[in-house]
Amino acid sequence: MITDREPLIVVVGMGPVGMTAALKLARQGLPVTVLEAGEDLSLESRASTFHPSSLQILDELGVIDEVLEMGLKSPGFQYRGKNRELIAHLDMSVLAEDTKFPFRIQLEQSKVTRIIRKHLEQMPHVTLRLGTPVERVELATDAGLIFLPGDGLNPSYRADWVIATDGAASICRRTLGIAFEGVTYPERFLVASTTHEFEEDFPGLAPVSYIYDPEDWGVLLRTPSHWRVLFPIDPEESSEDALDPDRVEERLQGVVPLPERYPLVHSTIYAVHQRIAQTFGVGRFLLAGDAAHINNPLGGMGMNSGIHDGDAAVAAVNYALAGGDPVRAVEVYSKVRRDVAAFDVQMNTQRNYEEMREKNENNRHARRQEMERIAKDPDLSRAYLRKAGLVSSLETSRRRMARGLTPIHTRHEKAAGRQLSDMIRLDALLVGNHKGDREIRYLHHGERPASDRGLAEWIGSQAALVVVEVHTVGNDMAEWAREVRALERAGVSALHLVDSGDAKALVEALRVARDSRLDMLVFVTLMGDSVSSQLVSLAKAAVSAGADLLGVAGVTTRDELFELHQEITDVPLLVHSDETPDGDSELQWTLAGVNLVLPSVKTPARVE
Repeated sequence: MITDREPLIVVVGMGPVGMTAALKLARQGLPVTVLEAGEDLSLESRASTFHPSSLQILDELGVIDEVLEMGLKSPGFQYRGKNRELIAHLDMSVLAEDTKFPFRIQLEQSKVTRIIRKHLEQMPHVTLRLGTPVERVELATDAGLIFLPGDGLNPSYRADWVIATDGAASICRRTLGIAFEGVTYPERFLVASTTHEFEEDFPGLAPVSYIYDPEDWGVLLRTPSHWRVLFPIDPEESSEDALDPDRVEERLQGVVPLPERYPLVHSTIYAVHQRIAQTFGVGRFLLAGDAAHINNPLGGMGMNSGIHDGDAAVAAVNYALAGGDPVRAVEVYSKVRRDVAAFDVQMNTQRNYEEMREKNENNRHARRQEMERIAKDPDLSRAYLRKAGLVSSLETSRRRMARGLTPIHTRHEKAAGRQLSDMIRLDALLVGNHKGDREIRYLHHGERPASDRGLAEWIGSQAALVVVEVHTVGNDMAEWAREVRALERAGVSALHLVDSGDAKALVEALRVARDSRLDMLVFVTLMGDSVSSQLVSLAKAAVSAGADLLGVAGVTTRDELFELHQEITDVPLLVHSDETPDGDSELQWTLAGVNLVLPSVKTPARVE
């Protein structure tokens, strides 16, 4: 779609986040204008690690071949100890079944933005404006207003959508009055670039290596042209002293002593923050990348998660341009991507920071043993690397965006099942009997009124959405189908089947329920105290048969729930709780992908 009209979409910022978002929009034929305050694309190479998930997006954008040609492939990364001894080597080839790119690419972000610029410059419906700082932005009823200094226009642009990727000091975020909550670390980070070949000092050194040393921890990171070494700076040391060439040399000599001075290419200091915007969207503005969240660089998640923000922002814009509710588009985007920033990025980078500077010897020893165990076990390595490479994060984000933005076509206006489905789509957790605007009443097996009419009258007197627990179905599937229809007519929002030990009967009951219901949801809970291969197999069969939510009674630890979440990605999870979870439990379950917590189920009589 090529048009001479005022730009439909404006992207503010030409960093890697803004450029990938712009290219995705442009590939769809949408007119897009990209504004950059600088006179040219930045040469700063603050981020240089591209995870498998981001390589997937670059592949979809049609630039992956150029990135692979210019970049340095890192097939794994390492954790090393105080004396630079190898603790663990994480081999990313275990991700071969999860991604086309089971490796990292080391390439300065400035080179990637220039690759993308070449493609954008060839598109007649794309306008790139360098040396164009934004002075302020304002909300309009159905547009985002952008004001540029000195052009005499008021406003300069009236855009249907604005994707703000203008960095940590975002003018868009600040003039919209969105709080940027968090902390600034007392330490700053020194990054020194050198052409010295550290591979000669440490045989088998990976292109990315994290040094665990409570007194002098850091990162060794290879780019195509040099090594970058990251050091923490003591809060008492001034930036001027830390950047003194002799002091930088002293720090480098601490990595490995050399008889001569290191060939230093560049050195710089970064202040380090953990901050997140109060909301990622307001009106027709969507914040992405550093404009929405900033974090420490340990793990290389900042730029990569920002690229994923841009991917999701374009999905939200597409939904709205196709006739979807713009308010819903913003709400879904903000909810999904803020959850990622808070739980996948902020928590993990903070944990990386704490682990690398851990002083307690017992804790350090335990962490060392854990990493050794993970590196030796392909299954544990895969789970760890899916998380570290943001593979599972991107999958979950895209799944939640699709659920949140997919219209529900129902034969009943405001059907109970539709209302519950809408709640589960976006809420990371629905606890017990109440969350959000509607209550959820859960009828245990044996608690529901004896007759369908009695149930309908009872539901009609409630302000709550009702979930009904069913333990036994029986062998008469025709009768079961009639019961499913009767429950829905009575106003039940979801029926909840609990495994009684007969896997074949359970799967058949799910199939019949799926074919008989209109909008009512179908939950299933499997009984088990651990995530076994048998449980996973039954879970997959249940989802294939039509379960809308999948749960387990007896498995409530975060790690096991996360394992199940990785195996079953098509539906949300539910778990059971005797009491309303406290904040810590709620967070743990959220990290494991749980969308609904129901009251406990009593174990039914098992079929022998």
